[in-house]
Amino acid sequence: MKKLLAALLAVGLLAGTASGAGLRMGVLTKQNMSEEEFISSVMAAEAGFLGWRIKNAEHRSEDSLAYFDSLNAMLMALRSGRIDEAAMPAFVAEYVVNMNDDFTIICAIRMPTTHLALGFRNDDLGRRLREMVNIALKSMKTDATLDILHAKYLGMPGKSQPAAAVFTNFPRAQTIRVAVTGDLPPLDMISPNGTPVGYNTAVLAELGRRMGLNIELVNIEASARTSALTSGRVDAVFWYQVWQTGGKEPDLPDGVLLSETYYGWDMFMHLKHSVR
Repeated sequence: MKKLLAALLAVGLLAGTASGAGLRMGVLTKQNMSEEEFISSVMAAEAGFLGWRIKNAEHRSEDSLAYFDSLNAMLMALRSGRIDEAAMPAFVAEYVVNMNDDFTIICAIRMPTTHLALGFRNDDLGRRLREMVNIALKSMKTDATLDILHAKYLGMPGKSQPAAAVFTNFPRAQTIRVAVTGDLPPLDMISPNGTPVGYNTAVLAELGRRMGLNIELVNIEASARTSALTSGRVDAVFWYQVWQTGGKEPDLPDGVLLSETYYGWDMFMHLKHSVR
C-alpha cells in the first residue's frame, strides 16, 4: 500500500494543469439519487471531511458523472473513451488493475466510511429474515468469522482467484433467494462461467448454516437490485451501500430494510485506460 500511495503521489506531482471542461467520471448506478444529486453529495461529503486525496491536477469542479448498470459496462465505456475515469472502492480498483494490463490507478481519495448491508423487503418475510441475519452477523463478528473471511477473500485483490464456498443443504428447510451482482469483485464476484465465487458466497454460506436456511444465489446487475427485490424475484440483496451520516442515502431506496453492516471502507480510487 505504501508503494501504491507513493506512486500515486508521484503522478499527482508530475501531472500538468489541464484546461477546459472537467473530466467525465463513471460510477455504478445508485438506487436513490440521480447522477447530479450524487456528485453534489460526494462533493459536500468530501468538503466536510478531513480526509485526503492524491490525484492528478486534471480534477476540477467541472467534473461530471455518468451512471453504469454494471462494472463491465463501465470498464467498456472507459476503454472506448466515453468516460475519462471510473471511480470505485479501492479493493475493486486493485482487483481490476491486477486482472487487466490496460487500466491504471490515477487517483486515490479518502472519504467517510461506506458500509455494506444486506437489503430486505418491508414485509413479514423481510422483517423475519433481517432479524435472523442480524443475529447471525453479530455472532460472526463476535467469533471473528467475518475477520477471517475478510483476510481470506479481500486481502490481496486479484492476486488469486477464489473458489465458490460450499453451501449446506437443509432438506426440510426454507430456501431464500439472494441477489448477487458480480460488480464489486472480489467482494461480490461472479466467475466468467456465471458462478458466484469469493467473499459473497463465503458470507452467505455461513449465514445459511447459522440460520438453518438454504440459500439460492441469483445473478443480477447492480442496477437491478431493488427491482429484483420489490418484484419478489429475490428475498434479499447481498449489498446496499450506506453512509450512515444522517442525510439522504444515495444507494438506499425508501422501503428497503437493512441488516447490520458487515463490511466498510474509506478509500476510493479512479481508473483510467492506459495501454501498456
